[in-house]
Amino acid sequence: MWSRRVVWLGLALTLWGCGGRYGRAVAAYEKTQYPEALAALEAVPESDWRASSERTARYALYRGLSHLAVGEAETAAAWLTRCHATVAVEPDALDAVDKSRLHTAWRALGLMPGQVVLSAR
Repeated sequence: MWSRRVVWLGLALTLWGCGGRYGRAVAAYEKTQYPEALAALEAVPESDWRASSERTARYALYRGLSHLAVGEAETAAAWLTRCHATVAVEPDALDAVDKSRLHTAWRALGLMPGQVVLSAR
């Protein structure tokens, strides 16, 4: 019984730690508060979003979407290209909803599926 509590506590702390600024950023994006989402994403330490391919893909997606929403197409293209490259190597890095958002943003930039943006960071 005690070991279960330790496992649940560890899981809760992990989820709480990951949620922080990144969770606020995604929530702001979904509320169409794009400048706030962008500011929160910019505050996430690189070591946090580079921790796994899933985190990298989601961070790059929402960073790209937020830049696109505030009219910064070139920067959006760079972040979305990073997301696209991550998903190409690790297809399960995004869920179906986020893959749809990536595809829609990619097309909004005038790009075709599979087309590469050379100015990616």
